[in-house]
Formats: sequence, C-alpha cells, structure tokens
Amino acid sequence: MPTSLVLGRRAFIGYLASVLAARAAAASTSAGGYPAEVAGMRLPATEVCKRAYRLCRRAAPDFLVNHSLRTYVFGALYVTQRRRGFNEELAFVAAMFHDLGLLKDFSTPNTSFEVDGANRAESVARESGTPHVEARSIWNAIVMHDMDFVIAEHESPEAMVVAAGAGADFDGHTPEGEVISPAMMRSVVNAIPRLQFKERFIALLADHCGRKPGVQNGTWLEGFCRAHSHVAPDTTEEEARAAPFDE
Repeated sequence: MPTSLVLGRRAFIGYLASVLAARAAAASTSAGGYPAEVAGMRLPATEVCKRAYRLCRRAAPDFLVNHSLRTYVFGALYVTQRRRGFNEELAFVAAMFHDLGLLKDFSTPNTSFEVDGANRAESVARESGTPHVEARSIWNAIVMHDMDFVIAEHESPEAMVVAAGAGADFDGHTPEGEVISPAMMRSVVNAIPRLQFKERFIALLADHCGRKPGVQNGTWLEGFCRAHSHVAPDTTEEEARAAPFDE
C-alpha cells in the first residue's frame, strides 16, 4: 500500500477521533456551563447550583473556580466511597462558595474568610428559594471545611464533601489516606485543570492575611497569617491575661 495512502488514513482517523472527542466534551457540559460529569461523578445542575457557579465564575479567578469544582468532585468521590448519601445541591453550592471569602469583594472587615463566604452562600441560597434549614446546612459546611475533619463528619455528609474535597485538592490527601486513587485524581485534574493553583492560591491567602491580620485567630489559617501579616494576632495566653477580672 502506498505510504501516502497510509498517512492519509492515519490523518483521517486522527481527525475523526478529535471530532468525536470534541463532541463528547460538548455533550458532557451541563446547562450550567460546567462539566456534567467528572470521574463518574455527576455534578448537579439545579437553578441554585447554576446561580452559584455563575456568581463564582464572575467574581473569582479561573484557578479558584476550578478548585471549587474539584472540591465538589473529590469530596463527592470520597463520601460516595464511604457509602454515605448526601444532598448534591447543598454540597455543590457550599463547594462553590467555600473560598470566596478570600476575595476582596466578598470580604467584611472583621470576619474570617470562612464566615464571609458562608454568609454570602446562605444569602444566595435563601434568595433562590432554598429552605432555611438547608441554607444553614450550606453555611455550616463552608465554615467547617477547614476544621478538624471529625467536626465536619459529625455535622453532615454535605460538610464532609466540602472538607474532604478541599483537603484533597489542597494537599492531595483525604481524611483516611488513599480513598481516592492516584488514577482517579489524575482523571479529575485532567477534566478540571489546576491552572497553577499552588502558587496562585498561596498568593491569595497572603493577600487576605495582609488585608485582614488577626481575623483568622483560631482557624486553619492562623499560623499562615502570623507569618504573612505585619500585625501579629493576640495569643490565647495574652487574651486570658488581659481579661478584666481581679484574681
């Protein structure tokens, strides 16, 4: 067979494969503009989910949007493999908002980023018709996402999704070791790229701590803020000694 004919067939097969891949990618995108399914895990596309994604997309840099999506997927994989059911809508909204409090536009002067993000998420959920109890579940999941995992585990499966997912995407570990396989992690990252997440996220944390030194006292970010701000937070000992009591 002539070499030119072989190369022609190979080129055609390559072209056909690329077309099919593009169609598959288009088919896998939900009506909300984000992937409909990643690593076998369906991403919910209810109205409040789509609203949460659009808000995140407008306000946050691309690396943080992708981190929020991966947080949901990793967390959903972890909780599913633990054989726990969870409310997909509540977990997705919480995942999309869990770090938005780090952004200046979502920030209040004296409140931690966890609470700032949780307050905005709860407000958006209530405006979208989410019942009060469920909106509060979103708030709790965000505020608890960087506490000891046992706290999220005791709170709700939705809190477990956000805590486990955020942790997995931050340092590559889940609460119980290798519950999510390296192959599965690669599949998620291939679908939702990291976009230099490490350096860009560290820079975002440093900016937050520089703007709001001291607000992260007692949180996961306290030590980082001590190192990246000019005003050192009060220590627990100093706070106790300064109490206005005679002893």
